[in-house]
Amino acid sequence: MLRIATALGVLVAVVAAIVQVTSYALLGSVAAQPSVPALFTAAWPFDLFADTGLARVPAVRRELARAALLRGEPARAATLLDGAGTGDAAEDLRGRLAAATNDPGDAVQHFGRAGDIVQARVLIDAIAERDPAGALRLAVAFDRATARRDVPAAVIAQSDWHEGELAAAVAAQSPATSAALVRESLAKYEAAAHLDPTQDAYGLSVGFEAIVAGDAARSRDAYAHVAAVDPQSVDAVTGLAVADALTGACGPARDAFARAQALATHNQRTLDPAASGYGIAAQEALRRCLAPEPPR
Repeated sequence: MLRIATALGVLVAVVAAIVQVTSYALLGSVAAQPSVPALFTAAWPFDLFADTGLARVPAVRRELARAALLRGEPARAATLLDGAGTGDAAEDLRGRLAAATNDPGDAVQHFGRAGDIVQARVLIDAIAERDPAGALRLAVAFDRATARRDVPAAVIAQSDWHEGELAAAVAAQSPATSAALVRESLAKYEAAAHLDPTQDAYGLSVGFEAIVAGDAARSRDAYAHVAAVDPQSVDAVTGLAVADALTGACGPARDAFARAQALATHNQRTLDPAASGYGIAAQEALRRCLAPEPPR
């Protein structure tokens, strides 16, 4: 009886500390005694809950699995997650377990079902550093896994923009398939800008990628929208100059570039289209428009 009473007391403590235990950041701070996360780094909770039968309770199994992951014991975590129930918390832990055991494909599926965009993004970004194409596949898989969830439009926009960035990075490394990837990137940027037109980054990305795709008119529309929302945007006004130059509208291009220079000086920036990533054709078109007109 004493053992059962003790176990029940511990269970109450676990429930009371659920918010603290749920945070991996707090779980990392095991030096602060006597915290619940610190106690979970010891072996006794696993043995005690197993002996009393409380480890059969799904909520208890989930928190013990969380502690097992912290301890670097994925096999124990996997055992605990069997019978840990369903729902966002359980799916999120299964995603963390998959990530810990180097199965990113399975991880993004679980994170998607849990709606854990933050953990999915951390995982995808880490992979993107060495394998942008693999990261893009994971991002698309994550989006599919979240298809049935009610995700805010701003979050979807951010996800679309992120996929656009990945597609653009892959295009830069894959000349054979770059045209299709550029179109994919542009479509994702446009989807993000449509969902959240107040975000300058989305519109600027549309403008830049449209130039990469060879559509200067589309680029100009995007840059004009950003410049209307934020007249102080050096990047938007520079983009207008480049887009106008590419369509042969040298007068507007010169005016826009002069305005961009003034804004850049005011913001203590250096205006350099080449450093901004514009290709050779865009730079030459702008240079021709900015060249002094020959005397008549």
